[in-house]
Amino acid sequence: MTSSAKDQKNKDLQLETDLLLSSKDVAFMRKTNPQDGQDLESYLDLLEEINAFESKKIKTEFYQEEFEL
Repeated sequence: MTSSAKDQKNKDLQLETDLLLSSKDVAFMRKTNPQDGQDLESYLDLLEEINAFESKKIKTEFYQEEFEL
């Protein structure tokens, strides 16, 4: 394992030890599946209702000036 991989591992959040959660909280979080297909479908329906997928074309302007620090 490289040192950057070790650093990343140390930065990962451990739910059982890093947060103030009871054992009931941790058990509930484990049994609850956030990737439930029905929830995702209703969320995508909501996004379609509010036209979240329709983006407006943004006009881009380029200026000839040069910037120096």
